[in-house]
Amino acid sequence: MPLKKKSVTEPPGPSTKTVKPSGDKPAIFLLDSMGFIFRAYHAMSRQRPMSTRTGIPTAATYVFVNMLNKLREDFKPEYLAAVFDLAGPTFRDDQAKTVTSFRKFDTTTQQYEDVAYHGYKATRKETPPDLNQQIPYIRRALEAYRIPILSQQGFEADDVIGTLARKAADAGHPVYVVSSDKDMLQLVGERVCVLNPPKDNLICDAAKVEEIVGVPPAQVVDVMALRGDTIDNIPGAPGIGEKGSVEIIKRFGSVEAALDHAAEIERKTYRESLQQNREMVMMSKELAKIDTNMDIPLDLEAMKIQLPDLEACRALFNELEFTTLLKSVLSTAPAEIGETNYSELKTAAELKALLKQAQGKLLAVSIPIAVVPATPALVEDDESEAKEAPPAQTGDLFAPAAQAEPEKPPRVIGLSAESGHASTAEIKSPLEKDIAAALGDTKQRKAVHDLKAAHHQAQPAGWKLQNFTDDTYLYSYLLDPTISSHGLKDVAVRHFNLQLSGSAAEAADVTLRLGAKLRKQVEEQDLAKIYEDIDLPLVPVLLRMEEAGVKIDTEVLHDLSLRLGRDCTSIA
Repeated sequence: MPLKKKSVTEPPGPSTKTVKPSGDKPAIFLLDSMGFIFRAYHAMSRQRPMSTRTGIPTAATYVFVNMLNKLREDFKPEYLAAVFDLAGPTFRDDQAKTVTSFRKFDTTTQQYEDVAYHGYKATRKETPPDLNQQIPYIRRALEAYRIPILSQQGFEADDVIGTLARKAADAGHPVYVVSSDKDMLQLVGERVCVLNPPKDNLICDAAKVEEIVGVPPAQVVDVMALRGDTIDNIPGAPGIGEKGSVEIIKRFGSVEAALDHAAEIERKTYRESLQQNREMVMMSKELAKIDTNMDIPLDLEAMKIQLPDLEACRALFNELEFTTLLKSVLSTAPAEIGETNYSELKTAAELKALLKQAQGKLLAVSIPIAVVPATPALVEDDESEAKEAPPAQTGDLFAPAAQAEPEKPPRVIGLSAESGHASTAEIKSPLEKDIAAALGDTKQRKAVHDLKAAHHQAQPAGWKLQNFTDDTYLYSYLLDPTISSHGLKDVAVRHFNLQLSGSAAEAADVTLRLGAKLRKQVEEQDLAKIYEDIDLPLVPVLLRMEEAGVKIDTEVLHDLSLRLGRDCTSIA
């Protein structure tokens, strides 16, 4: 929800005014990764679970990557690093071990009682198993985006962020600490601010910190020391809550001064809490204070924003079935097919030359697939987004607008015998018989995307398709069976970062390239026998089944409808 007061900071944008930390050098963004991850996890906790078809939970990963993309889109950082906690004890655990109990004020009896202290963060719940399962994928996503992952054994992520923020600020860089954790507000200074993306990209400078907490950034840790923190099991001063801690620190300036002048405090519970828990309060301040003097280098070269690793993104997003995210990240990079040379065949001599070039090699053929209209329906894609279903198709070589009418045979055909080179030919032309002969040539190996759909299209034109040995649709399905989309336009994006234009020549060129690339992967994964003995021979069987159709006993269905109707009426 938008904030009521935006006089101090505003989200960045063309029509908004943003308060930025001072400094002429490029800004550095330090991401509180686990805070982001928990935010992503809980953002989807009330939605239906997201998972792959193999059962891998994906909701937190999906939201995290989208949050990361939005951060990069909104601020376009030049330097960015993700900071993580490491498993194992930290120096705070060692400090907390010195205390085994503390005195807690009981508001009912108005008395203090001794309470056992079990250690720093001892009351924290374990990370949910389905979130733990996703953290390695989130780290893989950061690696795919080439964002460095920083951590330090024996210290928390807060300390790494605090130290790097101080060093960067000392070097003249503005620093954005990307976090929703109020603990981070103690780091705010002239060149350091805290950015809270879930709060409409709220930027907290010193004035905003005082508005939120009630004290300047330098005194935030003192307020925290008095009020304590139930999440991190920092006891604080028993009986002094949020309001009291701000009042005391505003009056005395620091925890130390408040302890020294505790006798001057009029309210009995506050006065006695400070007088009887001095060591506990001082320990609480040490636990709440972020260490900004760690021995960790500020490596700006490693933090510099780079283009994503497209192969790593492909592998991860394909595995997690993030089709939309894959298209999004690939759309920012250039296509990977290089220069092309497409032409139109107008004479038999030109067609003969192309076919001669294909002898002993693979000839790729593209046949535009006709649209079969269907009633729109609401479906859900693999990333849990409801949307209108596209018209049903016998294939999806082109977008519906570029496809032929259902009752008409295709008008052009694409042919390619060399990567980067392809030609189109009019079907209803003097070349029609020569094209039909080429498609029926039993000696020439040929490739097509979706052989079954191609057979359907060939029938109205009177063609007989022979020796089509490479079906890139089947190759794609065989390599990635959990992915729902294997149309040429989707496979072209996944493997070549190419948005198809709808040209038959381009489709033939891409089919030829895919034939070589995917066939190699099929062989490397020992799937060639499955393709040759099962998948490819099954195409004509499925084709005949579709042509024959099935018989439906309408009388049985009618009786069933009546019976179900009576059952529904009786239940109502």
